[in-house]
Amino acid sequence: MTRFVLFFVIILFSINVAKAQESFIGDINYQLLEKYVDLALKNYPKRKMYKASELSAKAKIGVAKATYLDAFTASYNYSPNNAARYNTTNPYTLNGIQFGIYFNIGILFRTPALVRQAKEEHNEKFYQAQEYDILLKSEVKKTYFEYLREVADLRVKAQTYIDNKAASDGLRYKFEKGEASLDDYTKAKTLTSYANSERLLAELNLLKAKEELEALIGEELKNVK
Repeated sequence: MTRFVLFFVIILFSINVAKAQESFIGDINYQLLEKYVDLALKNYPKRKMYKASELSAKAKIGVAKATYLDAFTASYNYSPNNAARYNTTNPYTLNGIQFGIYFNIGILFRTPALVRQAKEEHNEKFYQAQEYDILLKSEVKKTYFEYLREVADLRVKAQTYIDNKAASDGLRYKFEKGEASLDDYTKAKTLTSYANSERLLAELNLLKAKEELEALIGEELKNVK
């Protein structure tokens, strides 16, 4: 009878541990997952850095296009109407207002290349930002799935500890009545102690997964509904 009880304890422990490997797909909340992804895209600092670089590169295109205006320089000269018709210093100066436009052909030819360069730099920053968005979304999803796995693992290992402790307590009762040997009782206590250690480790892993997910989305999980 004692051997049967101990065998039952061991089998119970093995079955509960095996349950930890069962699927947790049913726990996935895809609507909540999309909220986590959106929060990460909104709050994660490195993603903000990539978007800022993209916007800065886009602004440089406008600056490069404005360089076209540097090729043209306007000036004017004013000489009162009551002044001498001819300026003895510069006999080509007439009375009234004279306008002049100067054209720098070198700037005009150089500007298209500057615009193309600015556009390519913007494209580079844009694609980098796109790539990081893809990576960030993937990281959020992987971390969320890992979090759910740890939740399921803790649930199973907590129940395993409860079940093994109950079986161990029952064996202790039998031991105190002389119906079980000290060796059998010691083995049952060892299994219970191991189950408790596994439960504590599962709690730690769950806290780590929760912390990693919150770091990505910039919010506490309890605040996201």
